[in-house]
Amino acid sequence: MKLDLPPTSLPFSDEALVRDIVSNNNIEYFNILYDRYYPFIYGQCMLYFKNPQDAEDVTQEIFFKLYKKLDTFAFKSRFFTWLYRLVHNHCINHQRGTKHRRLENKSINPENLSDYFFSYNYETNGANDYKLARLKRAILVLPVEDQQILVLKYCGGETIKELAERYGYGESALKMKLKRIKAKLLKHYRQIDFEHQDVVK
Repeated sequence: MKLDLPPTSLPFSDEALVRDIVSNNNIEYFNILYDRYYPFIYGQCMLYFKNPQDAEDVTQEIFFKLYKKLDTFAFKSRFFTWLYRLVHNHCINHQRGTKHRRLENKSINPENLSDYFFSYNYETNGANDYKLARLKRAILVLPVEDQQILVLKYCGGETIKELAERYGYGESALKMKLKRIKAKLLKHYRQIDFEHQDVVK
């Protein structure tokens, strides 16, 4: 039985919203998904295209595709995991079509990640702007696959088993890889701080 509650009072999970959208073509519920994921999708597009207008255009393309493809979501994984893959694939295909540089480009501006980090509630309360900037810069130094694993593990909530299957590793190997990724992230984070201290001196 459908509950006709005001959108602001709906405690529904992503999956519950998707079921109702697919079953009842509920535009109001899709608008809730839009508001919920716009910061994340726009932030991802900024990662790829580094231009606000291009990022906005591709964000709208993705939401249009999302609406058309919601009925293909099989509820075998978290909605965020499925959405992340849809966004990633769309951006890659768009880059190839328009000859943009790949994500590996190290000249990505860390400020382009602002919406992305804030929308996924990294615990930045009490942290100053410099610390947040250091974190962004440290993550961007990592290889693309390492960045993706961090996103899916700590933002998407994927398990070690799910990540191992996604990237073709054994679970033990994935645990070791994740440990190395975190070690590299910490090293880069500290190095950025060291560089800052040298400049201050």
